[in-house]
Amino acid sequence: MDMIGSVIEKIRYALSLLNSNEWLVLLLFLAAYHLLVFMVFFAAVRGVALIRVRALEAEVQEARKQEELREASWKDREDDLRRVLGIEKDREISQIRAEYDSYVGLLEQKLMRSRTSHT
Repeated sequence: MDMIGSVIEKIRYALSLLNSNEWLVLLLFLAAYHLLVFMVFFAAVRGVALIRVRALEAEVQEARKQEELREASWKDREDDLRRVLGIEKDREISQIRAEYDSYVGLLEQKLMRSRTSHT
């Protein structure tokens, strides 16, 4: 405790030797030092924030690009599915027409037979 007390006494003695102009200069340097530390800290935080914002913008841009690619892929799949369904529909229509034509042919034959049997 004696050592701390002697240090405090020496600081008090040194400060008592300063006049008002020296106190003013000391306070100005102290304020300038803190302002400089604040500016460096602010610049560092601002730089980190700008880097993060740019990284987030790049992520958003990449996400948009991926979404566009997904949409194009889905559109291609949808077009392929429509084409395949169109082909299957045309095939089924052709098959139904063939069956219909065959059935109509059978009915015409029956009609002809029934006409010939009545005459």
